[in-house]
Amino acid sequence: MSYTEQALVIHCHGDSLAGIASVPDAPRDSAVIIVVGGPQYRAGSHRQFVLLARSLAEAGYPALRFDARGMGDSTGDARDFESITDDIGCALAAFHQALPAVRRFVLWGLCDGASAALLYVERTQDPRVAGLCLANPWVRSEASLARTQVKHYYTQRVLQRDFWLKLLSGRVGVDALRGLARSISRSLRAAPAARGDDRPFQHRMATAWQHFAGALLLVLSADDYTAKEWFARPTRFDAARHHRCGSHVL
Repeated sequence: MSYTEQALVIHCHGDSLAGIASVPDAPRDSAVIIVVGGPQYRAGSHRQFVLLARSLAEAGYPALRFDARGMGDSTGDARDFESITDDIGCALAAFHQALPAVRRFVLWGLCDGASAALLYVERTQDPRVAGLCLANPWVRSEASLARTQVKHYYTQRVLQRDFWLKLLSGRVGVDALRGLARSISRSLRAAPAARGDDRPFQHRMATAWQHFAGALLLVLSADDYTAKEWFARPTRFDAARHHRCGSHVL
């Protein structure tokens, strides 16, 4: 399907966000908002978000990619993924105003952009958000990183013959062994209890995961440490979601 692209200036608490909307000639009643993850702007690494938005538009789905405050061509101070709820909300409102016939929105997020999408629905419970597509959601903590390192690096390393040859020859230093001990110790630490707004972002993501009533698609990379940390996530992410959550491992 043919589509056009147009620039959007999104107003957000005194700042201006730069957005690009890819709009099909005959748009469906659902649209996708791409929440960029990490220190990237709206094009993405290797222009992945450009290609994604255009592919969606060719399939009939309007798509918006935008720069959060302090990134790319947007004004304001840079902020992390835990602080862009208002940016997502303003982008959604501007896109809805530009396409009033659209009734449902899907938030598509990569890495901490996926985490930001979950935090958005947890905080706002926005009824316009009908779906979430989460690619390699970011759930990292000191303990989760340590568990992943122990399971996917150190456990495999000690099964390799050259590791023991280096150990017996003295080529594996004391510092390396201390690093293993530190990782094991960190992996066994329990997360501190928290209440109310002081909850860690992983807890707030889990709340959204459990209570979001819309469609949810989880996309994970088989050989990515961020994805491996998701596999090692606390079980609270599983509750009440398995029967409503599609997943795909690349």
